[in-house]
Amino acid sequence: MKHSLLIINQLKMARKLFLSKPKSNMKKTVILFASLFTLMFVSQTTATAGAPMEGGVNPERIQEIAAMLDDHPVGFGPKIEDRAGWDRLAATKAYQGVVKSAEKLMTVPLPEMTDAIFMLYKKTGRRTAEYGRARNGRYNRVSSYTLAEGIENQGRFIKPLEAVLRSICQEKTWIFNFHDGALTDYNGKTITIDLGSAELAGNLGDCLYLLGDRLSPEIRQLVMTKLRERIVDPYQKSVKGTGMKQWWIAADMNWNAVCHAGTVAAALAVCPDRNERAFFVAAAEKYSVDFLRGFGGDGYCAEGMGYWNYGFGNYIQLCETVYQATKGRVDLYNLKGARDVALYPVRIRLINDVYPAYADCALNAKPGMQLMSYINRRYELGLNDFVLPDFTTTAGGLANSLMYSCPNSATAHPAVAGKEFYEIRSLFEHGGILNCRPLPGSAGRMAVSFKGGFNNEPHNHNDKGTFVVVVGKAALILDPGAEVYTARTFSKDRYLSKLLNSYGHPVPVVAGKLQRSGADAGGVIVEKTFTEKTDTYVMDLRSAYPVPELESLQRTFVYRREGENSLTVTDNFAFSSAQTFGSALITYGQWKQLSPRELLISQNQDAVKVDIDTGGAPFEISQEEIKEENHDKTHPTRIGINLTGPQAKGRVVLTITPSALN
Repeated sequence: MKHSLLIINQLKMARKLFLSKPKSNMKKTVILFASLFTLMFVSQTTATAGAPMEGGVNPERIQEIAAMLDDHPVGFGPKIEDRAGWDRLAATKAYQGVVKSAEKLMTVPLPEMTDAIFMLYKKTGRRTAEYGRARNGRYNRVSSYTLAEGIENQGRFIKPLEAVLRSICQEKTWIFNFHDGALTDYNGKTITIDLGSAELAGNLGDCLYLLGDRLSPEIRQLVMTKLRERIVDPYQKSVKGTGMKQWWIAADMNWNAVCHAGTVAAALAVCPDRNERAFFVAAAEKYSVDFLRGFGGDGYCAEGMGYWNYGFGNYIQLCETVYQATKGRVDLYNLKGARDVALYPVRIRLINDVYPAYADCALNAKPGMQLMSYINRRYELGLNDFVLPDFTTTAGGLANSLMYSCPNSATAHPAVAGKEFYEIRSLFEHGGILNCRPLPGSAGRMAVSFKGGFNNEPHNHNDKGTFVVVVGKAALILDPGAEVYTARTFSKDRYLSKLLNSYGHPVPVVAGKLQRSGADAGGVIVEKTFTEKTDTYVMDLRSAYPVPELESLQRTFVYRREGENSLTVTDNFAFSSAQTFGSALITYGQWKQLSPRELLISQNQDAVKVDIDTGGAPFEISQEEIKEENHDKTHPTRIGINLTGPQAKGRVVLTITPSALN
């Protein structure tokens, strides 16, 4: 009906225009008719699209999945009546301290979530420790008391658990205060599902599933009412298009996986209607494709290693939730691209367990050992570096800990020994990333990483053309990592931070300008030539800089595997009129100038020598400490290499080789 009315209106308008002034209105008439044909096509396509869709989820698929589900809700772990299951957990080393930890908590008053504490973010613009302590001190007790009661089975932990559940249900909202800066959820104007509320929901759902009628009818009903009000109903309404949009549902980044993991787990654990539970499984199946789409088909995580742990770790939990609920008949583990994402950590790793800190990533971010060991078995990757004989844990929340600690689809696969995963180069074309490593068994001891792509990634830094140099166990030249999140970090002022803008990265400053953000600003790969001895990677960086006079800017990386390895970084530039140009190196190590054109950068016992060649153009070296707040509470040093006068064209060549400390 909507399309039909639009078509009629378009016809009337086109006729009126043409009859009034046929010649002068010809262009407008043509545009209207073109629009008319588009509408007719959309109308026809909609009418012939096949089975009707329930808010984007096929009703037929919902019915298929409903037939796979049990008549009753399901969750992770043995129900309280399954004493053999709990006895098995009690016998493990990880669970031996569960009861004592819960007993200790009972002697400590429950932290309050007061208005003043929740308002701290709005007042300070910072994610305060006081808020984190209050939130964690409340929510972690759900897991602690539930596990302790499951182990002991004497009813001692039911009363304190019910007090916690009642208090949590009395909170005005479950979302993080830093996701509610306008206080719309806090004041009841909106109901948003966010990372925090979804995780809590999954744990609350599993608590109800595990303890059943050991909890009083009043508390069970209170928690179920709040889960429906804050999670179940808002999700269904968003998917069906009948309520507030939850933007993350079809997002291509970590929110999709994290929020789906908690939301789907909660629905499967508390919704009595099998068809309703099937809706959530069908939606997870559909929208997981969007999450995996963010990895570009080659497994590259643009959000960085820390967010791979978080996002893909929750995706694995979602996979296992759905796998167990459907008895393996819906297998999200095997969606297209998921296995490539599982291999991201070993392909992005350089040498000696050093990883580049791209995007909002901590300098020391590494893949979680438990997660990698789990997917190592689940996907039968055969990675010797990631083998745990036992996944049992009490960490990570109730649902997460019991997923790992109880029989799962990973433990069904043998821990097959394999060999060390090693590639002399790893190319992620999606993100424009190239990692180069020495030949196995050679004298080489330097690995490098180069980053192209565009300045519109999730958790983006304006860093196109950046690079990392690792010698031994140290990243001597590098991306500096993430800043401590504040209100500025995710605002229009994000790139005022010198850790996030291009000034704090080893990339050029062009005519005094830093890189701009945007989908059309970046490092376009124009050449890649790979051999066993030499890898050449060339980027066109012109679009990254808002400089009208810039006619060309190419950065060429040449990595050589001969001897101890070497890297040459060449910037060739040309302007329509003479402009300033400079490059930079970023390090957390020490540095000194050996000669007018030689630098030594070192950390611990590892070092590189940097030879500077500007083709005879005079240059100067500058030093600046980047004083932004990061998680390590250390400041990287920016070593500026700046041509001393404007140039119409020129080049800057940096030759980097491993060096011994004198």
